[in-house]
Amino acid sequence: MYPALPFGPITIPTGPLVALVAVTIGLEVAGRFGRRLHLAIDDVWNTGLLAILATVIVARLWNVIQFWGAYSAEPWLILSLRPSGFVWNAGLIAGVIVAYLYLLRRALPPLPVAAALASGVLTAVAIFTAGAFLTGNLIGLPTTLPWALPYYGVLRHPVAFYYALGFALLVLVGWLLLRHTSADRLLLLWLLGSGLLLLWLAAFEDDSHTFFSLRVNQLWGLGLALVASLALARTGVKTPPQTANAEVEKL
Repeated sequence: MYPALPFGPITIPTGPLVALVAVTIGLEVAGRFGRRLHLAIDDVWNTGLLAILATVIVARLWNVIQFWGAYSAEPWLILSLRPSGFVWNAGLIAGVIVAYLYLLRRALPPLPVAAALASGVLTAVAIFTAGAFLTGNLIGLPTTLPWALPYYGVLRHPVAFYYALGFALLVLVGWLLLRHTSADRLLLLWLLGSGLLLLWLAAFEDDSHTFFSLRVNQLWGLGLALVASLALARTGVKTPPQTANAEVEKL
């Protein structure tokens, strides 16, 4: 719908602009969560920035290595930042490794930092999915509901905004629960919420990838929800008082 946005005499692609805004606001939210978790804001920002830089650099280099035959003929293409020129799976692995190494170097507590960064990730995803409607990367099924939005003359579910609202609510609920739950349990609750969102909202996507007639995003959501539910059940199991006393007497 709006693949580019005009700003006076120049036109800026919508996708990179939305990604930049999402990352900036996501890091700001992560810093605020980090402060409530008794972390230094600089540590949260530095960990997030290093992870992002490692993700982007490795994702780009991995693509260059895979298609070196094409890049060797035209080396200037290495500097091109086309969205299809990144291997994000490899980049995300590198980002996690670099962030963990930084935590070790700074002797930072992993779970509180992970919880702070997770809040930033959820915020960035909320903004990025809202922008996906502008770029046309995420469109919904046709519908006649009152809140349907036109997409090239066809009324469709604003599924991108469904996702944006859902992930924003997860961040808000996490902020409210922060004083009443531990960092590891908050992470699991966010994982459960994200899985349920994917399981529910992916049903409204149009032209999404399928696996044996099932939407891939729904399968991912189901998997995340099951893993989080099992982990939450394990963390919720406590030793009954009588059993604990018996064990103490044996010692």
